[in-house]
Amino acid sequence: MFKRIVTTVIGLPILFIILHLGNPYLLPALLIVSLLGLRELYQVSLKAGMNPISWAGYLTAVIYFYFLYSHSRIPNGVTLTVLMIIVLMSLPIVSRKNYTIHDICFTLFGIVYVPFMMSHLIAIDQMMTPYLIWMVFVVAWCCDTFAYLTGLLIGKHKLCPSISPKKTIEGAIGGIIGSVAGCFAFSWFLMPEYLFPLSMMGLGGAIISQLGDLSASSIKRYFDIKDFGNLFPGHGGILDRFDSILFTAPYVFYYLVWVIQLR
Repeated sequence: MFKRIVTTVIGLPILFIILHLGNPYLLPALLIVSLLGLRELYQVSLKAGMNPISWAGYLTAVIYFYFLYSHSRIPNGVTLTVLMIIVLMSLPIVSRKNYTIHDICFTLFGIVYVPFMMSHLIAIDQMMTPYLIWMVFVVAWCCDTFAYLTGLLIGKHKLCPSISPKKTIEGAIGGIIGSVAGCFAFSWFLMPEYLFPLSMMGLGGAIISQLGDLSASSIKRYFDIKDFGNLFPGHGGILDRFDSILFTAPYVFYYLVWVIQLR
């Protein structure tokens, strides 16, 4: 517990500063986080007998983020990612090393799961309306906090015992309520003109956030590990801390663009 508190006290101010400053600090910070997350994922798979094309995953992430830095647009970044994936798929043909289809697929999964999902934070930060990037963390953290407290106090019915035995249906409902309440409070003070749509964003966001958490738990259970890493003492690795954010960031971005129609 002491390690968790110390890590939180040190880590949260750094995160807040980077989010407040935005680019040009946010993009390189997220690139570093993405590379560390990819490394954790690939290292875990190596221990399980897989052989991902790690260097290709790292290279794709670097080129993708450089493209975002140069063009600042996710749609074009998607095009680049598809092209890089096509190139990546051809590597086993010209390489002297033998890769199985599982190795290739897991390499591609890592690219989409970590750097691509993470990059939506940059897209949100580049919108003209301020404060929007904070919505990702409001949704994820309020959901996580309320789900934990509700499950601890009144949780009785298991949500997904085969994936995460400690999660309960009551906790999941509490997470949804907490996310909506957090979004309501955020928009009430900072963006009152969008009070209703942003509050409703918390409803779907809480579900997506919990799916992100369960997906990470499923991956860890598949590889029979407790944490992806130990970068944050008491908290685990990058993917342990950003599992909900990875799913929430794309949801918030496309909700803002398609539903609220912000640019």
